[in-house]
Amino acid sequence: MNLLKKLRKENNMQDKLLSKESNAIITDMVCYLRSSDLCGYDIEVIRKELTGMALETQLRNEKFNDIIAEDYKALCDELMKNGSKKTRYEKVLEIVYILVYGIFVLYLAEIVFSSTIINIFKSGQFSMQITLGFVISTLIAVGMGFGVYYFITKNSFELSKKKRKTQVLFIISFSAVWTTAVLSRLFMGKIFLLTINCLYPIVLLGLASLIIKFLNDKYANSFFKV
Repeated sequence: MNLLKKLRKENNMQDKLLSKESNAIITDMVCYLRSSDLCGYDIEVIRKELTGMALETQLRNEKFNDIIAEDYKALCDELMKNGSKKTRYEKVLEIVYILVYGIFVLYLAEIVFSSTIINIFKSGQFSMQITLGFVISTLIAVGMGFGVYYFITKNSFELSKKKRKTQVLFIISFSAVWTTAVLSRLFMGKIFLLTINCLYPIVLLGLASLIIKFLNDKYANSFFKV
């Protein structure tokens, strides 16, 4: 069992008891903390402490923003300085996790929405043609996933306040990258690189997913033994 996920689940349950205002504040703070190098365990511990403080203020009929400093971003920056940082191993695990699962999902989507699935039903053969368009669009989509996550977490306070400049920048950047991915898929979709048995990557990516999950669970649980 991944004890970090269990702690995160408990925090999610506690969030439901928060007032709308307190929940919005803590959500922005935790989101911003995720853009840092703080380890996942410390982020969830901080989240638990903030939620506990907020619930106590609710019992006293006080406002959470009266208890903590108004400059939430400055408080988060201070927490980032004092918290435990991610190890290189944790960073690599996170990156590989996103890459494997991202490619896995996109690969399955390619099988379902391309002619591959039709050929399987018609001929019973599991051959699949890999195109340059698929490779490039997949790389762009995975990279875009990293970019969107970083942008949203880094600018959580600005986005929640609906600052027009930040919102416009996000929309323009997202649209530009997404358009590039779609165009590469359309115009390079006929450039065939190789033909493979579509079951092999499914098995390999599935095994990789299980290994990463095992390593991630083992690493996450190590914090609870300290």
